[in-house]
Parts: sequence; structure tokens; C-alpha cells
Amino acid sequence: MKRLLFIGLLFVSFSGHAQFWFGPKVGGQIILPRYQVAAHKDSFNVSSKVNWHAGLAMDYSTEGAFEVHTEVVYLRVNNRVRPKDLFPDQSLDNKTVNHFITAPLMARVVFMKNSRFKVFVEAGPRLSWWLGGKGTIISDETEENASIPGEAVNYDILFLDKELEELNVGDYTDKLIVTKPNRLQYALDFGVGWLFDVTPTQRVIVDAKISWAHSNLAFTDGTRFSNINDYREDTEYRSHMFMVSIAYMFGFNPELTLKGKSSSNVGGKKEKKYKR
Repeated sequence: MKRLLFIGLLFVSFSGHAQFWFGPKVGGQIILPRYQVAAHKDSFNVSSKVNWHAGLAMDYSTEGAFEVHTEVVYLRVNNRVRPKDLFPDQSLDNKTVNHFITAPLMARVVFMKNSRFKVFVEAGPRLSWWLGGKGTIISDETEENASIPGEAVNYDILFLDKELEELNVGDYTDKLIVTKPNRLQYALDFGVGWLFDVTPTQRVIVDAKISWAHSNLAFTDGTRFSNINDYREDTEYRSHMFMVSIAYMFGFNPELTLKGKSSSNVGGKKEKKYKR
């Protein structure tokens, strides 16, 4: 019982100096795909372009240098595959946009704590859930069937809980069928950032992170286009990312809130005694 009381008092004294921060966060990122099959880069050029993410961020800070950061954001990533110049007769241009909900949990160490302008380093794991995606593709096969030369075919990503051998892919139209996705993605983040205290209860945070992925997008042997037979998308790659973002945070101190309620109750009691 004494141990529980001691732990409780320790927690109260520690959280008494704590501050919670909440606020919107937006930014951009670009993926750096790493394919499991090394020969993929010998045949294809893979590129990406900057896309965006947005969501809600939360920080937990104390009077010390240590903070905890987390966020829940919606994130879009692009991937484009084209053949190398060694294959001039091959027509292929596949552009994919995938959508994720992602949430890192970062341990942060803040320097220059007593200054309004601070810097920090942070690291921690990231979990992402693959919501789906869509894309456009041009291939030799689509060129033969196109009513307009060079017209791309639009497709949506479709998750199915079956083996490809059990499916008649011809029953689906304009789909990239994925039967073996890694919808829960794991990564490890490392970052640096800058923090500016606008007021004691408002601050702006700018950070830059490298997100080192540990999960492939999906298994290629479970991926097939519904109406394209001359090309199979290689989905066995890890989506490493470089991310930059900005957040505007609003502080909440539970100690001050509790003191405010306590003062209000005391005032109420005195007022009742005075009325009598």
C-alpha cells in the first residue's frame, strides 16, 4: 500500500509540471522506394513526386528536456514506373497514388529549453494503415486497345481476401487486384526540428524526418491487373520517406485547470456562508 501511495504521489508531482499540446499539422513527403528484387532497377526507372499529409498532432512535455510526440495524419504517396532507355520498344508508364492513415510515437529531446526558440531531435516507431489507392497505366496492351493513341487506363486498387488462383480476374474491370497486401506497415522514424514559443500556451513546430520502412507494400505473387496481361506490378518494395511538416500547437496544463476548479469551489462555499 505504501508503495502504491509513493508511486501515486510521484506521478502527481511529475504531471504537475506537465503540459499537453494539441494542434493541426500539415506537410509534404516524397518516397524513396527500395525494391526487394535488385534486378528491378536494371529494367525500370522508378520515381516519385512530392505529395502531402495532414492531421492532428499531440505533444506531452515537462519542465525537463524530454517530450513525447504523436500524431494521426492522412498521407498520400506517389510511385511511377517506366522502362529504361535500354528498352525503347516497350511502352509502359504506370503511376500509382496510395493512401494511408499513419501514426508515429516519438521520443523527443529538446535543447535550449529556456529559450523561446528551441531545437530538438526525435526518434520512434511508426504504424501506417494502407487505405487503398488508384492509378493510371499505359502499356503495349492498352495502346493496342486504346481508342485514342497514348490514352492511359485508370484503375483502382482492390483488396480481396482470396488467392489469385480462385479468382477470375476478367470479372473485374479496371482494377489492380491485391490479395496479399501488408496493409499494416511498420517504420522507424528519425528527425530533427525547430520549436518556437509564440506565447506560453501556443507554439509552432517545424520538423524534418526520415521514415525507414520495414514492410513491403504487398506480395507480388498476389497482385494482378484485371484487364492487363503483359505487365505485372512489382509491389515488393519498402516505401522509405523524407518528410517535412509544420504544426501549430495549443497548450493545456492540467495543474492549472485543477487549481481553477478548486478556487471556484472555495469561492462558492464562502458565498454560501455569507448568504446565511
